[in-house]
Amino acid sequence: MWGTGSAANRHYVELALDVVRARLALLLAAVLVASAICASSGAEPTWEVCFTPDGGCTKVIVSTLDGAKQRILVQAYSFTSAPIAKALLEAYKRGVKVEVILDKSNRSERYSAADFLARAGIAVRIDAAHAIAHNKVMVIDREIVVTGSFNFTRAAEEKNAENLLIVHDPALAARYTENWQAHAAHSEPYTAK
Repeated sequence: MWGTGSAANRHYVELALDVVRARLALLLAAVLVASAICASSGAEPTWEVCFTPDGGCTKVIVSTLDGAKQRILVQAYSFTSAPIAKALLEAYKRGVKVEVILDKSNRSERYSAADFLARAGIAVRIDAAHAIAHNKVMVIDREIVVTGSFNFTRAAEEKNAENLLIVHDPALAARYTENWQAHAAHSEPYTAK
């Protein structure tokens, strides 16, 4: 099926490279937006970055969630990470308001965190208004933004080449919160199976 040097093979390689270039461009754009917002507000943001496979990004997210005091907003494409789902549940049990928006594929995924979270009483919505809701974002306490290519999955931690950026900046968090609210407005409540 795959001949060396075939036009089809070159085409698939070019498509893969285009996807990588697009993801890098999005990450760069997020960093530039964060920098511009911080420059205009006069505040100096702090940030952390993590890479996978095996970069400990799941532990970084869990640690960040463990520090949440008021509110966590989540947008996710794929969400199967038990440690992250458990950290959200623990935050919810501490009295933190937790709200989640997931891509429509989570309705039919065999191992989505949607059921676990919804059964626990956490508000879960499905964003079916787009071909895919490909966001991977958390906004914590109106101050911290967690974003990057890192899906909230075990594969993202152990197998994939992913990146995770955690920015401590209220102005950037406000922009991400606005975007989250826009998606929440057209998303549908999820009922656990």
